[in-house]
Amino acid sequence: MMIRAAGIFARRVHAGQVDKGGAPYTGHLGRVAARARAHADALGLPRQHGEWCEQIGWLHDTIEDTGTTADDLLDAGFDPAVVQAVQLLTRPAGKPYLECVAGIIASGDRLAMIVKLSDNEDNLDPARALPAAPPEHGLRYQRSAEMLHAALAPTPSITARGRDA
Repeated sequence: MMIRAAGIFARRVHAGQVDKGGAPYTGHLGRVAARARAHADALGLPRQHGEWCEQIGWLHDTIEDTGTTADDLLDAGFDPAVVQAVQLLTRPAGKPYLECVAGIIASGDRLAMIVKLSDNEDNLDPARALPAAPPEHGLRYQRSAEMLHAALAPTPSITARGRDA
């Protein structure tokens, strides 16, 4: 129910926006949502987290690219965990991209990390072909994806005998 609501909300607030390739921006949002859900499922996260990742995927640019506020998202009925992740994914004007990604990782919010990784993957997808994007964007998206993969990787557990086991 809330996944559908997130898609409807995103389509409404992003109406008329296009990506750098001239395609409707909501196509990017839908692909990010689907990728985020797939990542959450592959990581074995609880079903609720997968649903939240999908919602966040739809909503990840609402605060940054529209007049939407966190309060608007809460008032629309989205869970505080969803709204928190959308806020983390909102890049403040003038803040370097990779510094923002490092902040998302430092927050420990796996939902935001999954959606940012999904966003990077969509931005790097050759099928998307963003001719207006400068080459350095591809490099920063690649570096960001590497950072996020490392942060989301399972950490090896230490056995009862310690590190020498």
